[in-house]
Amino acid sequence: MKLRNRPFALLLALSIVALVVLGGCSRDPNVRKQKFLAQGNQDFDKGKYAEAVISYGRALQIDPKFAEAHYKLAQSYAKQGSWASAFQELARTVALQPDNWAAQLDIAKLFLAGGKFQDAKDRALLILKNSPNNAEAQIVLSQASSQLGNPTDALQQAKDAVTAQPDKPNVYINLALIQEKNGALAEAEASLQKAKSLDSATISPITLLGHLYERQHRWAEAEQQFQAAIRQDPKNPAPRSDLALLYLAQGQEAQAITVLTDAKQQLSEDPRAYRMLGDYYLSRGQSAKALAEFESLSTQHPNDLQTRKAYIQLLILNQKIADATRLNDEILKKAPQDTEALVTKGQILNQQKNWDDSAQVLRQALKDEPDNAVAHYQLGVALAQKGDPQQAEHEWNEASRLRPGYVEAWRALGASATQHRDWKALEVIATKLEAIVPRGAEGYLFHATARLNQGDAATAESDLQHLVQLAPDNPMGYVKLAELRMAQKRFNDAETFYRQALTRDPRSLEATRGLATIAFAQKKPAEALKIIQDQLQKSPDSAPLYVLLARAQLENHQTDDGERSLQHAVDLDKQNADALILLAQVQIAKKETDAAIANYQRALQLLPNDPRLYLAMASAYDAKGDWQQAETFNQKVLALQPDEPLASNNLAYLLLEHGGSVNVALTLAQNAHKGLPNLPSTSDTLGWAYYHNGAFSVAAPLFEDATKKAPGSANYHYHLGLAYQKLNDNRRARVELEKVISLDPKSPVAEQARQALGQSAGST
Repeated sequence: MKLRNRPFALLLALSIVALVVLGGCSRDPNVRKQKFLAQGNQDFDKGKYAEAVISYGRALQIDPKFAEAHYKLAQSYAKQGSWASAFQELARTVALQPDNWAAQLDIAKLFLAGGKFQDAKDRALLILKNSPNNAEAQIVLSQASSQLGNPTDALQQAKDAVTAQPDKPNVYINLALIQEKNGALAEAEASLQKAKSLDSATISPITLLGHLYERQHRWAEAEQQFQAAIRQDPKNPAPRSDLALLYLAQGQEAQAITVLTDAKQQLSEDPRAYRMLGDYYLSRGQSAKALAEFESLSTQHPNDLQTRKAYIQLLILNQKIADATRLNDEILKKAPQDTEALVTKGQILNQQKNWDDSAQVLRQALKDEPDNAVAHYQLGVALAQKGDPQQAEHEWNEASRLRPGYVEAWRALGASATQHRDWKALEVIATKLEAIVPRGAEGYLFHATARLNQGDAATAESDLQHLVQLAPDNPMGYVKLAELRMAQKRFNDAETFYRQALTRDPRSLEATRGLATIAFAQKKPAEALKIIQDQLQKSPDSAPLYVLLARAQLENHQTDDGERSLQHAVDLDKQNADALILLAQVQIAKKETDAAIANYQRALQLLPNDPRLYLAMASAYDAKGDWQQAETFNQKVLALQPDEPLASNNLAYLLLEHGGSVNVALTLAQNAHKGLPNLPSTSDTLGWAYYHNGAFSVAAPLFEDATKKAPGSANYHYHLGLAYQKLNDNRRARVELEKVISLDPKSPVAEQARQALGQSAGST
C-alpha cells in the first residue's frame, strides 16, 4: 500500500518544492524590479510615456538605487516635456553611476537649453575628459562657448566635433550655426550643403539651409528649399509652416494662408497640421477668426483632446465662460484627474472671482502634478485676491522657476513688487521681461517705474520714450510719461501726455485719474468732477469710474454725493472691495457704525486675509463701544501681521482698560511705540502700560511727549496728571487735571479728573 502511494507522494513533494522556488522568485526584489523595468521599456518603445513612468516608479520603489530605472524615468519625463522632473532623475542617475556618459550628456543639453551655459560647458568638458571623441559633447561645448561670448573657441570646438565624426551630418549643422553666428555666411552655407549630402533621409539640413537663405533675404532660394522639404517629406507639417512664415516675412499673407489651408486639408488627420491655421489667427491677434476655426476643428475632431482644450482657452479669452465651463466639465466627467482640465477649472473659477474654490481645485491639481507652472500661477492669482500676497508671490516665483519664460508669472511678480514698492526687485523682474519679450511693453514700464522711484528720472524717461516708439498705440507709455512729468511738477506736459493716452484708449482709468489729479492740484475741483463725469458718459457701467468719482466728490466735500456714487459702484460690481472699503470709511465718518461694519464684513469675504480690514473692523467696534469685538479683531490683525503697530497699540490699551494682562499689554505697547515712535497714541499707551506696572517715573515722560504732540487730547492730560500724582508732584498734577476739565467739561474723563483732584486735595 505504501509502495503504491510513493510515486504520488514524491510528485506532491516535488510540486511543493517547485511552488516554493517559484514563490521565492516572485518575491525576489531583483526579479520584480527587472520585471517593472521591462514593462516600462515596452511602454516607452510604444510611446506610452505616462505608463512607462508608472512602471519605472514601481521598480524604484523596490530599489531606490536602481540607476537604470532612474535614467529611463528621466527619458520618459523628457518625452512628456517635464524638464524639471527629467533633470532630477538624471541627477540621481549620475549620482549612482558617475560614468553614465549618456546621462551626463543629457544633463549638459538641459543646462544648455536652460541658459546655464557655464554649467553646460563644465559638464561637456567632464565627458570629453573621459571620452575625447564624443562629438555630441563637442557640440554642446561649442554651443556653450558661443553663448558665453567665446566665438574663437566655439568655432574650433565645432571643427573638433567634425574631426571626431566626419561622416555625421549633425556635426556640420552645428558648425554651420557657429559659422553663421561669427558672420561666415558662405562657410555656413557650405557646411549645410555638406550635411545635406550626408543625410538624404531627413529634411533637417534642407530646412536649415532655407532658414539661412531667409535670414539673408534670399527669398527665392529659401522658398526652393522649403518646397523641396515638403516634396521629400509631404506628411511633415514643419516645412509647410516654414514656407508660410517665409511668405509672411515678405508681406504675402494670402499665400501664407493658402499654405496653411492646404496643410489642414492634405494632412487632415495630423493635429499639428490642421491646427496651424487656427494658431496663425491666434498669433496675429485675430481672436474671432481663431475662435471660429477652433470651434470648427473641435467639431470635426471630437476625440482630439488638445484641440478641445485650446478651444476652451479661446472661449475663456473671449469671455464665453459658460461654454468653456460646460466643455471643461465634460472632460473632467470622463477623466476627473486630468490635471490640465483641473487647472482650467481653477482658471475659470478665478474668472468668476470664486477664489476659495479655485484655490482648492488648483491645490488638488498640484498634488498630482507639483511641477505644473500654470497651476502655480493661477493659484497665485487666487491667493492674491484672497488677501494673501506673500503666498501668492511664492506661487508666482515657483511658476517662473519651473517655466523661466512664463510672461504672465513675471508680470504678476512685477505688479506685486510695485505694490510693495520693492524697486530693486522690480528692476530685476523688468530685465527678465525685456529678455523674454524684447518688444513687450511690461518690461520697459516696470524698468521705468523702478528707476524713477530710485531717483533715476533720466533712465526712466529713456525707457518710456523707447516704449512709445515701440508701441505707439499703447496708452500706458503716455500715462507713465505723464506721471513722470507730474513728479517733475510739469503739469501742462503731464496733461498733454494724459490726453494722448485717452486718444489711444478713451476708457483709460489711469489717464482719467491723472487729469482729475491735475485739476485738483490746480485748485479746480469742479473741472476734476467734470472730467470724470464725461468719462462716465462713455462708460456708464464702470464701477472703478464711480469709485474715482466718489473720491473726487469726497475731496470736494460732497460727502452725500460720494456715498451715493460708492453705493452705485457696489451695485454695479458687488465684488469691488475698493468701493466697499471706501463706503465703510464714509459711513464711519458719518457715525453710521453698523452700516460701516456690514460693508467691512462684505469686503472681508472678498479679502479674508487683509489685515487692514481687520484693523478697520477693530476701530469700528471700538467706536461703537464694543470692546470685546474690538479686542478680537485686533488679535486677528496680529495673527496675520505679528508686528503691526496700530493693532498692537490698540490691543494693549484695551487690555489695560478692561482688566487684561498688564505684562502682555506692556510688550504690545513697546512693539507699537517701536513701530510708530512719533505717534502720540503709542507714547500714551506705552506710558499707560508702565503706569499699570508701577513704573510711574518711566510713564511720565511718555505722557509728556503725547500731550506735547496732541495738546487737545483730554485723555493724555488725564494720564499725565495721574502719573504726577503718583510721583507726589501735586502742583503739576493739578495743572494737568484742570486742563482735562477745561478741554471737555461734560466728558466722562472730565468727571474722572474731578474725582482725582478731590483725592489730591484730600491728601494735601
